[in-house]
Amino acid sequence: MAVSIDRGSEEQAKKVVKSYVDRKNLTFLNLLDPTSATAAQYGVNGVPMNFFINARGKVLAFASGYRKWDSKEGLLMIEQLLSSAKPMKTGK
Repeated sequence: MAVSIDRGSEEQAKKVVKSYVDRKNLTFLNLLDPTSATAAQYGVNGVPMNFFINARGKVLAFASGYRKWDSKEGLLMIEQLLSSAKPMKTGK
């Protein structure tokens, strides 16, 4: 999931994000935070900023700045975070 903090009117932000998503052929969820309210809650102080959040909403790790997530190091970090994640219990 990506959260865009593009400034301006909501309509302008939607156009900018849609253009980027279409150009890059992104297939994951892209949300808008035009007032930066969510960014402020997470202490975002630069872009891009990446957060790894578990199913309960706890931030497990974060990285500021560009990262090559498909590199050996990036994939290793993601694999370690996934292996340490505990599945949520469902009803019953």
